[in-house]
Amino acid sequence: MASSLLKFINKHKAVIVVAGLAFVVRAIYLLELSTAPGFGNPMIDEKWHWEWASEILAGPFLGTGAWFRAPLYPYFLALLSFITGGSIFWSKLLQLLLTAGTATFIFLTAEKLFNRRAAIIAGVIYAVYGTFLYYETMFLIPVLFVFLLTWGMYRLIAGKYGSVKSLLFTGLIFGLASIARPNVLVVIPVLMVWLWFVVRKTLTPGRAAARVLLLAAGVAIAIIPVTVRNAIKTGQFILISSQGGINLYLGNNPQANGLNMLMPDVKLDATTSWRDFIPMTTQVAEQAVGHDLNDAQVSSYWTSKAIDFILHHPGSFIGLAWKKLVYLAMGFENSDNLDIYHQRGFSHLYQVLLWKIDGVLYFPYGLLLPLAIMGVIVLRKKWRQMLPLYLFIVAYIPTIILFLVTARHRLPILPFLIIIAGGGIAYMTAHWKKMAGSTRALSIVVPLALIFLFNHTYYAAGATNDFQNFYNDGLRFANLGDYANAEVAFSQAYQLDPQSVPLLDNLAYSQFQIGEFESAKRNFQRAITLNPHYARALNNFGLLILREGKADSAAMLFNEAIRDFANEPIADATLSQVYLNLGDLCHRTRGRRYG
Repeated sequence: MASSLLKFINKHKAVIVVAGLAFVVRAIYLLELSTAPGFGNPMIDEKWHWEWASEILAGPFLGTGAWFRAPLYPYFLALLSFITGGSIFWSKLLQLLLTAGTATFIFLTAEKLFNRRAAIIAGVIYAVYGTFLYYETMFLIPVLFVFLLTWGMYRLIAGKYGSVKSLLFTGLIFGLASIARPNVLVVIPVLMVWLWFVVRKTLTPGRAAARVLLLAAGVAIAIIPVTVRNAIKTGQFILISSQGGINLYLGNNPQANGLNMLMPDVKLDATTSWRDFIPMTTQVAEQAVGHDLNDAQVSSYWTSKAIDFILHHPGSFIGLAWKKLVYLAMGFENSDNLDIYHQRGFSHLYQVLLWKIDGVLYFPYGLLLPLAIMGVIVLRKKWRQMLPLYLFIVAYIPTIILFLVTARHRLPILPFLIIIAGGGIAYMTAHWKKMAGSTRALSIVVPLALIFLFNHTYYAAGATNDFQNFYNDGLRFANLGDYANAEVAFSQAYQLDPQSVPLLDNLAYSQFQIGEFESAKRNFQRAITLNPHYARALNNFGLLILREGKADSAAMLFNEAIRDFANEPIADATLSQVYLNLGDLCHRTRGRRYG
């Protein structure tokens, strides 16, 4: 047994080392992050996924209503939470085992297409690629989605479709990827066409078609249970999730810029959470049509709005699509939830693996894309073998362009760019001495020209959101009860946007908690002046007024907060707190009624 194990390790030591490197690098980064303030309090999408996983474990297991977002990752996260007893750190560490698998499939694919040298280069690039570190150590979909994509693509490229079971299994992997992120369904038909052309060389057209349908059947096996569950829960046909329509509109509307969530129908800011956003968009759709809508109808409403924009404003749509394509090629990593570059302050390792010199190099994507393009050029004679990679990238890009172009959204194409770049580097290093002088010169000049082209910022991209950075830092400290540092962070955010009502409310509440009562009072008043119906500020200001002994004024603010909460599309825990505050006030005043 030991002898067999040693033989296995010796035979596969290169891929084992690459997979181990990917895991260890991320584990070191995670350990550094674990000491940062707020590590135990996930935010925005991370928070939503973690809470969703907790709800799955608390029951009902299949949830209620339609799934707004594809469900596979939250269920995977629920499994991790169950295994680790709800530990955020250990769930994230366990999640990193997937990255060892991703590294393995990148290595094996590159080895199959090229050679061992290319495989090692590609595997190492992935292992130390800073953007992957950032997202794969968060409770976000890409860590699972990319693992499934690289697994499925490896099986196709390695020719693992010689039997019914093999094809079904490959299809199942892609089907699982689709219930992690449904936009991959756009790519699957393209790969099916490629597969038909491959297998028809040795099979009759009918048998070749049957093989392709087996792949599709594997995809369907994964999706059908999700569709059936949605039908049982809602009585509606929702293939996977109901998010598609609103996502399409977010990417294609008169205010869309390709980088941020913007829409003219709903006022969004850096503080809007998904749990607020979903009912907000539902309420707007229902008000527009004049009656209640189910989840499928809400999605259809926003889809029709997006299509209407595209059809009636073709010039704006084409211009927007072009800008998104430019953003996709730029080395700058456009952030979404949290600022990717701001994260460098929490990890020495990350500082080495992701950095920028504005106008010179945005590392690593600003280097990877030129190397991948160079790989396409030098490996042009191997285009047939590499065709599945090219088809995936080309077919997947429109699913990015139609929505938002962020570092997270372009992440799924990176493993295949890495494989191409690895193959190109291996080829050039192996043939460098044999190259003619002019060819050597071109192999240097072309990448440098591409680096120059892709490492400038164009249009609206290239700016970091310092307001969001400081605001998020403030929320982290506030969640820890460290209101002194929260006040400092919120004050820094205030210098950048003094008109943000949620910020003013949080700043004032932090000042209230640390005894800066006059400053808190001024900022609560500013918040309420800007938005007289912001219920959270009314409630918090009521607490400050109550401290001053003004019971009647405090009761008026609490009651106003209750009325304004009633007009919001979703109530949260703050509403119950308002009632508790009002009840406490009645108790203090010996039963006097204020409601």
